[in-house]
Amino acid sequence: MSCYHHFAKFQGRYLLRTIHQLHSRYGPTVRVGPHEVSFSNQEIIKELYSYQTSFMKAPVYDGMSMRPVGIFSMRDKKEHNQRRRLLSHAFSQSNLLDTEPLIKEHVNELLAFIKPKLGRPVDMLTTFRRLSFDIVGELFLGQSFNGLKSPATPRFLIDLDSHFVLAGIKMNFPLIYYILELLPIAAVRHFFASTERNRQYGKDAFENYIAQYGRNSGRRDLLTKVVVAKDDEGAPLTDLEIYTEVAHLVHAGSDTTSTTLTYLFWLLAKHPEWQSRLRAELMTVPSCTDGVFTYKEVIALPVLDAIINEALRLYPAAPASLPRETPSGGRNLNGIFIPEKTVVSMQCYTTHRHPDVFPDPEEFLPERWLDEKAVTPEMRTMFMPFSAGSRACLGINLAWMELKVITATLLKAYKVQLASSTTDESMLFLDHFLALPKSGRCDLILTKAESTEPTTNSGLGTQVK
Repeated sequence: MSCYHHFAKFQGRYLLRTIHQLHSRYGPTVRVGPHEVSFSNQEIIKELYSYQTSFMKAPVYDGMSMRPVGIFSMRDKKEHNQRRRLLSHAFSQSNLLDTEPLIKEHVNELLAFIKPKLGRPVDMLTTFRRLSFDIVGELFLGQSFNGLKSPATPRFLIDLDSHFVLAGIKMNFPLIYYILELLPIAAVRHFFASTERNRQYGKDAFENYIAQYGRNSGRRDLLTKVVVAKDDEGAPLTDLEIYTEVAHLVHAGSDTTSTTLTYLFWLLAKHPEWQSRLRAELMTVPSCTDGVFTYKEVIALPVLDAIINEALRLYPAAPASLPRETPSGGRNLNGIFIPEKTVVSMQCYTTHRHPDVFPDPEEFLPERWLDEKAVTPEMRTMFMPFSAGSRACLGINLAWMELKVITATLLKAYKVQLASSTTDESMLFLDHFLALPKSGRCDLILTKAESTEPTTNSGLGTQVK
């Protein structure tokens, strides 16, 4: 592991928890830097992240994306709204259901990958990452990365890791980032070039797609929907905008899902009673004839919803602060005047652990989501694993489809238990923009599940979005 990744471990381990501990000690308003204030109460969520907010993304986002700037880093509200309208139709429920056969192919590849490894430790973090990349490659680039079929880690995945480490350093330690950027050392230059290599991969894949399928292919992937999309004046995105935006979508749609799946299965390995409870619920689903559930079959299963919600609460893939810039004239927040251009932020790692909203916040308690009447407005507001408002994750519907179909399919077929190498320490939650376990792996043992499970009352539930 490079020194840069060790540095990322340092920043991820201490910044996230330090801010959380400061809020636990000093309350909902904490100054965390000369020009940055962190908040943790629900009233400020609406102020900073609602659809009507006047707080735009902070300047740090200017340097976090490839050029031209994509939807993730756009700071101008009008520009962002136009781009979101242009791209959002690709992620509609109906369009995503059209892609389900493509996703199903890769879930079948996952089952084939796991079958010969039953009874032995499998690094599920790497497995889920490869699966997620295969899926987003198919949907956004028109071709799979073939991660589950390849013995070696795809180059794109290695460069993506470097890109996220760079993003974390730049966001939290900009001075160190700019010093590193000036160093004339080959290894450092190669490290900093990872972002451009990712864009070049997207460019090559996009050009191959157009050459093979054309611009009106009729394929069920999402790239087709992006290619034909037009703005309010009837103009499409340029090719440069398309393949840069697609590279951003690949970044956003892969590690987020794989991280959630990894922590979800780790939690289920630690709590086998919830495996049994979920499997009993899955046994009531009449279809799944070929081993892979359809989304329609699992979209409204209460126990499945509750387990995923609780995993997202404890281990959101993007747990750290989401910085915003105070608008002209300044604002009063929590009774304190915040001058204009001051960076303000909240981290869902903390909002998800508010003890008044989520009692026993460090415990895995899916039952808190099972009774819809018990899910309070405060819980819904403070629960923001996909961010909130107009800047919420564009691919939230795709994420829910993948999480539900993959979890249901694997848990009906297999039991999951911890390998000896997987401990609370090895799974310590680190953040370098997107979260990963401290050890960089999650070894679990899968064994074939019995065909029947004890009957369990699954209760009522709700999916929180």
